[in-house]
Amino acid sequence: AVFDCVVNSLKNVLNILIVYMLFMFIFAVVAVQLFKGKFFYCTDESKEFEKDCRGEYLVYEKDNEVKAQKREWKKYEFHYDNVLWALLTLFTVSTGEGWPQ
Repeated sequence: AVFDCVVNSLKNVLNILIVYMLFMFIFAVVAVQLFKGKFFYCTDESKEFEKDCRGEYLVYEKDNEVKAQKREWKKYEFHYDNVLWALLTLFTVSTGEGWPQ
């Protein structure tokens, strides 16, 4: 009886999953249109734009040491540059999975 109940409930769960994936796909397409190519950052936090993210900057360490590091223009781990990455980013935002990183 329990097995029969689980099998019957899977039909309803499958329908809900299809509707959920359709909504996620729609939001992913909209997010790609709005945010494509905008999720970048400079390794030097004082610089906001790519044109300013050039050269080197000083990093002060615990042992009173100063190191020069090169500024780099990098892409965030989660972004909206294509639909697959947008789906992954939306899943992360909606569930909280992977937020500690």
